Amino acid sequence: MTEANYSEKLSFTIKWITVLLIVIFFFVIYIPKAIWEDEGHYRNLAHWKMAQLWDAEEAYNDITGKYNNDLKETMTFISMVRDSVLADSMYIGDQFINFKGERLSITVPEFWAMEYDTMFAFPYMAKDSSLEIIYTAVMPNDETGINDTTFYNKARDGFIFNDSLWTGWIIDTTKEMRYESVQKYKRFNLVDSLMVCPLTKKQYYVEELEEGKIAILSPTRGGVNFSVKTFWTFVDTGHGAIVDGVSSWK
Repeated sequence: MTEANYSEKLSFTIKWITVLLIVIFFFVIYIPKAIWEDEGHYRNLAHWKMAQLWDAEEAYNDITGKYNNDLKETMTFISMVRDSVLADSMYIGDQFINFKGERLSITVPEFWAMEYDTMFAFPYMAKDSSLEIIYTAVMPNDETGINDTTFYNKARDGFIFNDSLWTGWIIDTTKEMRYESVQKYKRFNLVDSLMVCPLTKKQYYVEELEEGKIAILSPTRGGVNFSVKTFWTFVDTGHGAIVDGVSSWK
């Protein structure tokens, strides 16, 4: 074997070893990072779902005075009550509702529907515009003996210049378009998928505690681990629980 052939084979081997090391380095860095990101994603989503389930139980308790161990039944019930409020704005206070073949007596708090629409919704910021009419008015000043100039908003200050005792007079009217940032809510429906853990695909469940209290528990209780891409393991110590309204992750 000549020295040239030996050098060529050695160079070829070194190049392939280098490529292999780069690939291994890429997998060692990238895959664990991707697994950690997935763990965070599933954990955050699970916490959000459990929070919605707890809010549903709280809404149920507000109306009936107790909690319900059946999460699906809880969500169906409060959705029916919300529909009743939408159909009849006077559906508050002591009312009746037909549920599961029974006529139940319930108490709907006065602002319960408003709380429902902000509780089960995604908040977002939006721009609101309004056309405002501004009046320039003159008012006699008894102390100085001269007239003072003042400004009134038609919508807000109408009660002033519409009063029969008002002694001023309007000399000019302007229109202004006002813009402001406001928080709005996009409501979502209470669907069955809220009851399913995004990681294990098993359902969350309710555990009764003492004195009528409950806990929302995750099927990841005790931890979860399984193989990912042959050489790596997805490990999660569990998504926690909500016990009597207090979440374990806060």
